[in-house]
Amino acid sequence: MRPFIDSLGILRRHRRSLLLYHLFFTGLTLALLGPVLGTMLSALEPVTGEGAISTGGIAAFLLSPGGLVWMAATLTALTATLTLEQAGMTVIASSVERTGEYRLTLAALWQMARRSGKLLWLTVLQVLGHMVVALPFLFVIAFAWWGLLSSYEIYFIRVTRPAELWWFLAVAGLATGAMAVCNGWLFLRWSLAEPIATLERTSAVGALATSSERIHGSKGKLVTPLVAGAALLFTLPVLFTWLFQVLGTPYLALMPNSPRALLPAITAYIAFYLLLMVAVTFILSAGYSVLIYRVYLATSGHSRQHHVTTPPSTAGRRAWLVEGALVIMVLVQASLIVSAFDSGDQVSITAHRGNAFAAPENSASAIERAIRDGADYLEVDVRMTRDGQLVLWHDANLERLLGRPDRISALRWDDIRELDAGSWFSEAYSGEPILTLPELINLARDRAKLFLDLKPDHNSRDLTRKVVELLQREDAVEGTVIAAAERHVLRDAMTMEPRLRTALLAQFVIGPLDNEGFDILGLRYNQANAAAVARARQLGYELHVWTVNQPTEMSRMIDMGVDNIITDRPDVLARLLAERAELSDGERLALKLRNWLR
Repeated sequence: MRPFIDSLGILRRHRRSLLLYHLFFTGLTLALLGPVLGTMLSALEPVTGEGAISTGGIAAFLLSPGGLVWMAATLTALTATLTLEQAGMTVIASSVERTGEYRLTLAALWQMARRSGKLLWLTVLQVLGHMVVALPFLFVIAFAWWGLLSSYEIYFIRVTRPAELWWFLAVAGLATGAMAVCNGWLFLRWSLAEPIATLERTSAVGALATSSERIHGSKGKLVTPLVAGAALLFTLPVLFTWLFQVLGTPYLALMPNSPRALLPAITAYIAFYLLLMVAVTFILSAGYSVLIYRVYLATSGHSRQHHVTTPPSTAGRRAWLVEGALVIMVLVQASLIVSAFDSGDQVSITAHRGNAFAAPENSASAIERAIRDGADYLEVDVRMTRDGQLVLWHDANLERLLGRPDRISALRWDDIRELDAGSWFSEAYSGEPILTLPELINLARDRAKLFLDLKPDHNSRDLTRKVVELLQREDAVEGTVIAAAERHVLRDAMTMEPRLRTALLAQFVIGPLDNEGFDILGLRYNQANAAAVARARQLGYELHVWTVNQPTEMSRMIDMGVDNIITDRPDVLARLLAERAELSDGERLALKLRNWLR
């Protein structure tokens, strides 16, 4: 308990200096880190490849040299940010007396800047050390994946959950647990490296070695406060967000329905939330930094040092000006958030493989149901048989739905045209055949637009050309979207038919992503955020999210401002949009606020 009590005393003594430093550093980070990260990720693009990672390419990317470089760069940037902030707070905590807040803050920034080179090198060494420790466990996980699951498609694994998946999860779970223990212990051994590098004349390597010796020499008595502090650092933000939502719900229910009265109330609510988030973030970062410094004192035998001279008499007033500027900035940010709440709901509906919730995916029944449900677009997966027939089928083979390992591209149309592609879903659809693209065009003509996800492989390299030629013959180009996870497919389609719209499908995006070669970015819904929407607006492409099946998530995506929602349940989305259309402006604004807070 003693380290915690002493840490609270330091926090109380230097709370304003620590807060000012936190605000200054956060501002510098926002102003500089974004452009630096963008430049760094752009420089890494030749190593990592395309910035948009597809579902099938996740494992290959993460286990590739480029993926490892990307992970190392990302971890280094994040760790460097935390280390530099902690260094400044260490300088403030080491001051013996409570001096002028403004002067002490500037001194901390100067000390951090002077030692930034050594601290950045310290960060690189820490990240590399943790990666070296983690690599054997990652190789075990990769080998288990290769031996047990590499022969299956990711979607097949996720949906059918074969027995091999559970063996893989058991091996991966043990390896992950062992990795967490080993890396966690290394984290504790090196936890004092930052204050040693900041306050002592030693190299980055020497700081790591000294930290390890002192933690080991403490014989475990200081490990408990370090573990407890790290646990609080990660759990308190989640707890705070949950409590704010629980306690804020009654306030939302009392909000007036009039937009004139509602807008100030929502602005005040958001401003209060942002201020509390700043406070919680500050308390966690400052508290953990001071705790580390207190443990450093206990293990080093050093006394606290005085690093600053007497500040000018105006330092206190300057500190108040900075804190007042924070309140103004929060109010401006809250106003910007509220102004972004468009009272309308402009989003189109794309039925994912038809209504795949009510009928077999990619079937004529699912297509008919989706059209009746009010879908604007029909998203289907297009593959090509060995003899050139264009069929609607998601997987590369027939294993998931029909229990056969045969690949579509290796079979002739006569081999699959009589197959029962419906009874796997329900006996009511027994005998449902595999649908062809020409049949889909006839079903959807003048009723819904087409969203064609092309899935070529080494046996069907002409797939794009065949699809475009069919659309041209059938006069079905207008309004049709060609989608793919590979940019070359989209480029080929646009070269052959410039009137087609194209969609790049991505599981997640790495770094800057220009809109060259596509009109639409299809992004997995859990990767969509306000920044992704703003980026789409700035670069002039549409943002479509997939696959959203829960009404709460549909509502959140609508309020985020996405252009299109791809769903297995177009009927649910159509009803939700109809219900929201009946709301008053005030009710709709309150709903958008609730979704923003999620």
